[in-house]
Amino acid sequence: MATLLLELFSEEIPSRMQRGAMEQLSRLVVGGFEKAGLTASDVKTFVSPRHLAIQLFGLPEVTPDVSEEKKGPKVGAPEQAMKGFLNSVGLTAEQCEQRDGYYFAAIHRKGRKTADVAKEVFETTLTSFTWPKSMKWGARAMQWVRPLHKITALLDSTIIPVQFGHLTASNITHGHRFLSPGAITITHAEKYVELLKAAQVIVDYDARREQIGQEVAALAKANNVEVVPDAGLLDEVTGLVEWPVPLIGTFDASFLALPPEVLISEMKVHQRYFALRDASGNLTNQFIAVANMVTEDGGKAVIAGNSRVLRARLSDGAFYWEQDKKTPLDAWGKKLADVVFHAKVGMLDKKVERIEALAVQIADAVGYKDVASVKRAAQLAKADLTSGMVGEFPDLQGIMGRYYATAQGESQEVADAIRDHYKPLGANDSEPESELAAIVALADKLDSIISLFAAGEKPTGSKDPLALRRAALGVLRILRKYRWNIDISKLASSDVVAFFKDRLKPLLVEDGIRHDVVEAMLDNDGFIPVLITEKGLKLNKFVVSEQSSMAAIKRALNILAAEEKKAKTSYQFAATKTATYANPAEQKLLAALQPTVVSLDTLAALAQPINSFFDDLMVTEEGHRDARLSLLAGVRERANSIADFSKIEG
Repeated sequence: MATLLLELFSEEIPSRMQRGAMEQLSRLVVGGFEKAGLTASDVKTFVSPRHLAIQLFGLPEVTPDVSEEKKGPKVGAPEQAMKGFLNSVGLTAEQCEQRDGYYFAAIHRKGRKTADVAKEVFETTLTSFTWPKSMKWGARAMQWVRPLHKITALLDSTIIPVQFGHLTASNITHGHRFLSPGAITITHAEKYVELLKAAQVIVDYDARREQIGQEVAALAKANNVEVVPDAGLLDEVTGLVEWPVPLIGTFDASFLALPPEVLISEMKVHQRYFALRDASGNLTNQFIAVANMVTEDGGKAVIAGNSRVLRARLSDGAFYWEQDKKTPLDAWGKKLADVVFHAKVGMLDKKVERIEALAVQIADAVGYKDVASVKRAAQLAKADLTSGMVGEFPDLQGIMGRYYATAQGESQEVADAIRDHYKPLGANDSEPESELAAIVALADKLDSIISLFAAGEKPTGSKDPLALRRAALGVLRILRKYRWNIDISKLASSDVVAFFKDRLKPLLVEDGIRHDVVEAMLDNDGFIPVLITEKGLKLNKFVVSEQSSMAAIKRALNILAAEEKKAKTSYQFAATKTATYANPAEQKLLAALQPTVVSLDTLAALAQPINSFFDDLMVTEEGHRDARLSLLAGVRERANSIADFSKIEG
């Protein structure tokens, strides 16, 4: 069995794109081989700043022979249909078998050399590979994320002459840009990882990430501090270095007077440093930087330079901190009239007005009585966006607003709401902790979705540049956390409601509700996510446990639907026409349909009357057909008051 290797050696790949590139490479290559009838026993993908690669293990040197039968058109089908079929199978009509009135083609394909298949798969992969952003360089027609210098393609030790643009694959790559800049010959596909490691490149992303995490933690421990956990920063640093060398440095302790979020933002966002804290959880004036270089002085010059840069950044932060505190949040808020929310929607001050009005409406709906705090939190929620600190460090929006609100005497609940109204920022973020913050967060997110939909800025396909899907999920998560029965259909247009329904579906499936039950629940009028969830869980249990009741209801609905289709009409339940029903089975079903408040229990009670109705009567009996179908319409009316049972399978 053989091992395949494909490596793309380029200029530095942006850290944020590396994992996605690795996953795409695996998907394209593995999918290409599977189409050719080849499945590897194991697949490994690798990525570092300058290397993107895949190894496939346990492949035969020749693909297996393939025999398959393909069904064609009917005998006597139009000539064009027959011609298309024959072209697709590469046979003549005489070479096809006629059976059961159809043409059948027996197709036999001899196995091919795996190297030949690999060349095709690799070249197709390279031409179809996509990047969030790509570039051309020189006079080349090809595109890649950064200039692509070399391709390595091997089947064991044999070079596969893959071509992409002006490049032809070889067995040559390069190691670390400074520590091992010379060419490296990959003598065998299986030796790829060890040969690169010998050239100071840890090409395995997960191994590199684990090593950085362990070495950073060990360095912190050796200095009697610990690392402030940050998985996102660890991911980013992993994508920036090929031979990680953690180094510890310090900054002037006077900067510890700044809010800790400012210090962490400076270190993380601008410098990619790990912040450190003491045993009590307080930040220290130390940091860890991960260099991509081994130096003769043990990194002293590197860390000295990093410390100088950090000092300059922290000095800027200290300046903005002192200046911003001199201006009340109300004054910052007035400047929102000069800040565009969206070109098609208007300025941020108008958005704040809409948030305030919507927050008051939501507070009334959920029974939150402190309307004054709702208004104040909404009015100040966006004020810090015009401050000097947030202008310099946008990731501190809301956080700085809380500090400034606290400093000027706002209540702690209002200050916390200013900070938390952006939550949840993503799948890994939590919902707002207070009801006040949750109300303002709902108003903010709902306003963004409603106003941007009205302006025609709806997400399309996989593109969602304004993060409206994330905002909708945030709304749903908040409603579910606080169990607030807010009907979104009363606040938004039908297309917005449909948008929310699509976001709720996966959440309901995660709750264990069947897909068909989810579709049945979402088809009802109104859109109260929490109520839909509660009813969906109960209906899901009913569908699974009350199978006899479900069978009876579905039987009634199916017969009614079939008869309506024949008659091209829709039947309605007429409960007042009791004199029409003389048969005991009719009267029994009519009585069971009388309760005006419908529940799953009353639906379950319909099973026996429905079964008796069908056992004792012929629904389409002359003279009784319309009346009896009206009874079945009553069953549908009761069932559909809970969900659209026609969508439930079974």
